[in-house]
Amino acid sequence: SSPGDWIELKNTTSASINIGNWFLSDDAEDLTKYQIKAGTVLAPGAYLVLSADANFGTASSDTGKLVDFAFSEYGETAYLTSSDGTVITGYREKEDFDASENGIAFGRYQKSTGSYNFVAMSSNTPGAANAYPKVGPVVINEIMYNPPDLNGQNSEYIELRNTTGSRVNLYDVNGVGWEFSDGIDYVFPSDANIPANGYLLVVKTTPAYFRTRYIVPSNVMVFGPYGGNLSNGGEKLELVKPSDTDELGQTVYTRVDRVVYSDGSHPEDCPEGVDLWPAQADGKGKSLSRKVVTAYGNDPNNWQASNPTPGTANP
Repeated sequence: SSPGDWIELKNTTSASINIGNWFLSDDAEDLTKYQIKAGTVLAPGAYLVLSADANFGTASSDTGKLVDFAFSEYGETAYLTSSDGTVITGYREKEDFDASENGIAFGRYQKSTGSYNFVAMSSNTPGAANAYPKVGPVVINEIMYNPPDLNGQNSEYIELRNTTGSRVNLYDVNGVGWEFSDGIDYVFPSDANIPANGYLLVVKTTPAYFRTRYIVPSNVMVFGPYGGNLSNGGEKLELVKPSDTDELGQTVYTRVDRVVYSDGSHPEDCPEGVDLWPAQADGKGKSLSRKVVTAYGNDPNNWQASNPTPGTANP
C-alpha cells in the first residue's frame, strides 16, 4: 500500500456529531488501531480527512496512532467505531472495497434507488463532495439474459462497448486476459480487443452459430461460448481486468464494470420495495440496453428494455 493512503469521513446528518475518541481501523479483530483526537466535532455535512502520512501510518507522529496501518491496494475493509473515550460503544460503520488501481480513490455514490455503492471515483476529492464514479474505458452495454426463443439460453449474450477513442486490448502486457468474475465464467484470449468506440460480444453458444441467430456486423468480434448462464431472475455481472500481482505472485484484478440486474419482479431485494428494472427483458423478446454509455452502470435508471441489437448502437 502506498504512503499516500487517506480516508475521508463525512457527517451525513443535519446535527453536529462529536467523533472525538472514536476509532478507525482496517481489521475487524482489532478495531482500535487509531483514535480520533478528543473533542473532534463534525458539523452537519462536514468532512474529516485522515491520512497515513499524518495520522495512522508508520511514519506518523500522531498520538492517536495505537497500531500503525495502511489500506491494502488489493482490497479490504475500513471500520469506524464509536467510543465513550476508552470503551467501544454501539455505532459501527464499515466499508468494503475491492482491489484498486494506483491513485484511484473509492467513494460513496447514491443511486437513483436511494441506496449507495462504494465504487472507484473519476477523480479524488479529499475534504469535498465526491466526484462522479469512474466509468469505462469499457462498459457492459447490453444484456440478453432471458431469450424468448426455442434455443433458450443459447441465445444469451453480453455486449461490451469501448467508451474511448482508442483501441482497448482485453489482456495485459503478459497476455493475461480480462475476465467475467461474476454472472458467467469467461476469460478473454490474448488477441481480444475492442476498436475505438466499438463493440464486442460474449455469447453462450459458438460464435459461428450466434452469427446465424442474430444479425451481427462482420467487423464485430464475437467470443464464446462462456461457462454458466445469466440468471433469468437477475444477478451480479462483473467484468474485471488484471492490474497487478500480489506478494505471492498471484494476479490481482480490478473491476472495470458491474451491473447487478434484476427481472423487475424482486421488490424484496430492493431497499424501497420496488424493483425498478424493466420486466420486458425477462423472456419477452427484449434485451437490457444501457441508455448512456458514459453514465454509471449499476443503476436501473441507466437501463431500458429494447429490441436486441448485438454489435450495434442501442436504440
